Amino acid sequence: MSEYEPLVSIVTTTLNSKKYLRDCIESVLGQTYPRIEHVLVDGGSSDGTIELIQRYQARYPDKICLTSGQDKNACDAWNKGWGMASGDILGWLGSDDIYESDTIDTVVECFRLNPNEVFVFGDCRIIDDITGKNEIFRAKDFNLDEAINDACHIHTAAAFYKREIIEKTGLMDISLNACDRDYWIRVGKVFPMHRVNRVLATWRLHSESVSGAKGISRTYARENFIICRRHGGRILSGCGIRYFGSGIIEFFWPVLGPCSGTLYTKFAYPIARSLGRVLRI
Repeated sequence: MSEYEPLVSIVTTTLNSKKYLRDCIESVLGQTYPRIEHVLVDGGSSDGTIELIQRYQARYPDKICLTSGQDKNACDAWNKGWGMASGDILGWLGSDDIYESDTIDTVVECFRLNPNEVFVFGDCRIIDDITGKNEIFRAKDFNLDEAINDACHIHTAAAFYKREIIEKTGLMDISLNACDRDYWIRVGKVFPMHRVNRVLATWRLHSESVSGAKGISRTYARENFIICRRHGGRILSGCGIRYFGSGIIEFFWPVLGPCSGTLYTKFAYPIARSLGRVLRI
């Protein structure tokens, strides 16, 4: 084992998450890297989530940390987890997500070989319990302009960072649901972000997950446009077009049904995107 053995803190926020949480905790406890603490921030669960965590805490008191109480949202809980964490390297893992068995070893070794790096991210496996699909989300090298105007190709479960990131960038903006995208942009304005060509986590999409919930696409489209403009992005950026387009789809859906989405995707979006690139607005 290398002499470089920093403590790694993994934050997981929970709220009535018992169904998948055992797999999440076991994936952290089962890491080949030894120096890990798992900080679990519960928002007041009533389904047995807290009791499950407490059983693990009794068995692994040096690895499992728990706090439970009301929070404003998941971003607020995430900030609380950062405040509790003692590690030099931090990461976030959803309560229904898991790591590869050597994920933390891979991350620590990357930081050891690249001591000036402060942010590492990689690929993520996506399991869709609804459709049965199993595919790999391939991360791309971080591009600030693309992250602001179109999409940030960093999967949160596959991102790890040194404590100085938080010390210099601050905490998550709890007014946002898409606080992670906003945060990666804030980080990317100050620090280089290092990509590793490895699958680091598995992210599960299911009927109960926030990211898979119906009726939130318009909300996230709006937030992503707000984030885009906050960081100096263009009106007719990918984020802007998706936001305006989501409103158009919502408006015409009662009349055209699925055809409204097809018309937007095949015709309206490409035309608006081309105009945005030409006009740079």
